[in-house]
Amino acid sequence: MSHICATLLLLCYQPNIIDFEHQFVEEVKQCAIEYNAMIEPHDRIPIVLVIAQAIQETGYGTSRFYKEANNLFGIIALEGEDYIVSLKDEDRKLRRYDTKCDSVNHYMNMLVTDINYTELQEILINQYIMDEIDVDALISSLYNYAEDQFYGRKLRKIVKKLQNNL
Repeated sequence: MSHICATLLLLCYQPNIIDFEHQFVEEVKQCAIEYNAMIEPHDRIPIVLVIAQAIQETGYGTSRFYKEANNLFGIIALEGEDYIVSLKDEDRKLRRYDTKCDSVNHYMNMLVTDINYTELQEILINQYIMDEIDVDALISSLYNYAEDQFYGRKLRKIVKKLQNNL
C-alpha cells in the first residue's frame, strides 16, 4: 500500500500548502501522477521526490528557465533540441519544453531509462518488490544529477518540509 501511496498519491492525505507554492506543487504533482499512471509500477518515482527536485531546480517556479522554457529540472539541451541560453554562462543551454508536463515526463523517463541512473532504477525495483519507499535512498542515488555537492542535502530538506505538510 505504501508504494501506491507514494507513487500515485492514492489513499494518502494530501499536503496543505498555501499560495503560489501550493499552485506550483499541485501542477508538478498532477504531471507526475499522470506519468506514473502510464508506466510500469516498478518504474514509478515517488511524487515527493519529483516535486522536491522541481522546487530545488526552479525555486517554486520562479526561475527564468521555468518561466521561459518550462524547464523544471535544469535539463541540458542536446544537439538539435530547442533551448534557452543561461545569462551567466553562454555555453550552458537548457532544453526548452512546450509544457510543464513535457518537462516532468522527460525528467521522469530519463531517471528510469538513462544509464546514468541505474542505481536509482535498481532501488525503485527493490522498493516496489518490498512495497516500501525510501526517498532518502533514492536521493542518495542521484549523486551525479547535479554539480552541487550539497544537492542531496538540499533535496532531503525539501522532502522533509513537504512530508511535514502531509
